[in-house]
Amino acid sequence: MSSIWTPSGEYRPEPEPTPGSDAGSAGGAGGSPAGMGAPPSGAFDADDISPEQIAAVLQMQAQIRATPAAAIVANHVIQLFELALVYLGLGTPPDEQGRIPMPDLAQAGVVIDAMNALVEGLGSRYGEDEQTLRDAVGQIQMLYVQAADALQAATES
Repeated sequence: MSSIWTPSGEYRPEPEPTPGSDAGSAGGAGGSPAGMGAPPSGAFDADDISPEQIAAVLQMQAQIRATPAAAIVANHVIQLFELALVYLGLGTPPDEQGRIPMPDLAQAGVVIDAMNALVEGLGSRYGEDEQTLRDAVGQIQMLYVQAADALQAATES
């Protein structure tokens, strides 16, 4: 992972040294990372995983752990914003005739409610990104109302 988008800009985590990363150790008995336990039966065939792949997974996990969880969740909130735009018919370019897709208000509503739940649920734990995320929820809610009004007006004519 090279960077994670956050409302305050790109975040580039510094990789943490992983325990047992020297001398090719996988970090625990049986090749499982420490504290992870054995994988579920049939999850993967250990013979198909190269030491390089294991090292890459461990490095990726170290980078994720070096990133504040609130920044990762904020990134998901922004992705939900973009998904809501698609369901509202605003995230897709017009077709050859200049038409935009019809909004799917039910699906957009689910996405917007999920955004709101994440923002309200964590609130101040987002730190300096809290207000930006609250603004994003307000903006997408307004776009939802506008799309609903436009859809209603189109069906009445």
